[in-house]
Amino acid sequence: MQVSWDDVRLFLEIARAGTLSAAAPRLGMTQPTAGRRLRALELQLQASLFQRTPQGFRLTDEGEAMLLHAERMAEEAQALERKLLGQARGLEGGLRISSSDWFSNQVLAEPLADFAAAHPRVTIELIADWRMLDLERREADMVLRFRPFTGPDIVQRRLTTIRYGLYASQAYLEEHGWSGGGTGAGLRLIAMDEALGQLADVDWMRRHWPEASFALRSNSREAQARACVQGAGLAVLPRVIGDMVPLTLLEVEEAPPSREVWLGYHRDLKRLARLRALVDHLVAAVPGTL
Repeated sequence: MQVSWDDVRLFLEIARAGTLSAAAPRLGMTQPTAGRRLRALELQLQASLFQRTPQGFRLTDEGEAMLLHAERMAEEAQALERKLLGQARGLEGGLRISSSDWFSNQVLAEPLADFAAAHPRVTIELIADWRMLDLERREADMVLRFRPFTGPDIVQRRLTTIRYGLYASQAYLEEHGWSGGGTGAGLRLIAMDEALGQLADVDWMRRHWPEASFALRSNSREAQARACVQGAGLAVLPRVIGDMVPLTLLEVEEAPPSREVWLGYHRDLKRLARLRALVDHLVAAVPGTL
């Protein structure tokens, strides 16, 4: 019996997504087509791979056994794809870049536009999202993030250091004043949401003003800045955002902690000319401290 790689990919995507409706678009097919292909695969294997439930597709024992082999096949296929791509020469083709939304907007957009203008045969796809894409699975060719990479197959370098500051609107200062905040009683703060509440700037605010309350929490730095402009409270913002909007940078004895931005890509892509050119361009275009 011979199972095609396309059928293995179908099975793997359904196992990962949990539903046909979620898996089908990833494979470029409709839900009915994906369903027919799955039934044909199960018929070929003479085994039921999924239990159909109201909550979605759950792996059967046969499906669990197949999943182990399917994931190994996917890893080998992705490794082969990276190897072949890494050997490609010339400044043409696509590059998929992943970074947080505000860093993409405030820091990357301009140098990436300059690179695209200088290399018209290269297409840049910028995924602006706080969820980082996976370099091992070739979800992205390059990822920029706020902590070093840990994978042994990732080539990385520090791109820049982001300074942070404490900001308030003029309206907030006129109403509440500013004298350092004391223990924070009465202060209203704007910060990252609870899912990102472990970040250094949130911890800095809690340590300085343990009695302050949160007026607004968001995973969007730009939303925080807008709320701060409207007078909702004090916000710790990247200087590249806070200095560009009508806010006052407050003097504090201990400045909010800065953060380093790391650039990483899979080592199989080290020979990819367009990726090397983009890395060199970003290192030259982005200041070492922002």
